[in-house]
Amino acid sequence: MASPVNRRKPRLVDRKFQLGLAWRVMIAFFMFFIAWLVIVFAPSMYILATGRSLAELEPAAREFLVLHYRVWPAALLVFAGVFVYTLLLSRRIAGPIYRINAVIKGMIEGEYPEKVSLRSGDYFRDTAELLELLSRKVSGGQAKTGTGGNGPSGPDVK
Repeated sequence: MASPVNRRKPRLVDRKFQLGLAWRVMIAFFMFFIAWLVIVFAPSMYILATGRSLAELEPAAREFLVLHYRVWPAALLVFAGVFVYTLLLSRRIAGPIYRINAVIKGMIEGEYPEKVSLRSGDYFRDTAELLELLSRKVSGGQAKTGTGGNGPSGPDVK
């Protein structure tokens, strides 16, 4: 049997989770960036704040301006890249969780799928395999007891 065609559109699977994760990663990244800025700019700022002669101030001021000229465009590019990458990575988490939840809801309603399919590259493949095993076991148990997922049935049930 051929593998099914992936018809899912590239979109946010769980908007709240994915955007929340992206923003939390950006805030953490921003805090590290601020710490890095302090380390990079501190020597020039110290000399500019404490320097007395023009001979000391000129190289420090030049270095300070060069750092500003190079750091801020790169920082914007890196922040945008980290945000987009986090959204793409979170899709590999949110998609399988969405699919696993859908299978569990189906199992509650009495539908037991043979296969829990995930996209290539998705996380939680082991969990999907366990869910397939559970589905087979429960559906086999339902067939043996003669129940259709709605509880016991038959002439002995009152």
